[in-house]
Amino acid sequence: MSRSFISFSGGVESTTMALMFGHRATPIFADTGFEHPEMYERIEHVEKVLRGIHGPGFSVVRVKAKETLPEYIKRARFYPSAMARFCTRMFKIEPMDAFLADQGGCELMIGLNANEKDRTGNHGLQPNVTYTYPLIDLNITRADCVGVLKEYNLEPRLPIYMRRGGCVGCFFKAREELVAMVHLAREQMDGLVELERAIQDRRGTHYGIFDKAKGPLTEFIAMEENTLFGADDLYPERTIESHTPCGVFCHR
Repeated sequence: MSRSFISFSGGVESTTMALMFGHRATPIFADTGFEHPEMYERIEHVEKVLRGIHGPGFSVVRVKAKETLPEYIKRARFYPSAMARFCTRMFKIEPMDAFLADQGGCELMIGLNANEKDRTGNHGLQPNVTYTYPLIDLNITRADCVGVLKEYNLEPRLPIYMRRGGCVGCFFKAREELVAMVHLAREQMDGLVELERAIQDRRGTHYGIFDKAKGPLTEFIAMEENTLFGADDLYPERTIESHTPCGVFCHR
């Protein structure tokens, strides 16, 4: 019998699939080595809850590239961007494809919901893998997923600086998320400062890893660290139900 797997990110759709199909399918999480600590805590919470539902054998498989995303960025002196999304390809898709290539004929469930019937996933196409979209097939929307997860205490409750995904240095982060990191995740922000410093070249001009910071992160921090804000100021009228994830691997 062929094995079934779930493309798991810890987000709404993939957690719903783990809840629904975890009795027969194994979730796979591609770890970039650049995830927020809260993402690892999230995965452990999902495992704990679903072991109580599916049995003690339930677990999330972690797959990784040979080096972490920050290690590659430092070695290559190249930061991902909207024009160069190598982070998804090299540290999400390729490790998962390498894992699946060794599984023989198998199924990978992708977490596109019923509102996304026209979207295509940014996953690889392994010849031994059948890619399925159970939420679309069952006409399950994102709102449906959120409702089910609330019943089982599985709704993602992540900090406001993780609205765009699990990676600490996701280039898609909004400026408001960077501000929140200054106040609420300073150690992680300081790590980004060190990473930014490590990939400077010798041309004498500063290379900023976040366009929205509009310059060096040190200057951004100095400007923002004395501001006061509330969650409503950062994200007025935004809820988990209305948030759109980046892709089939990130925060879905």
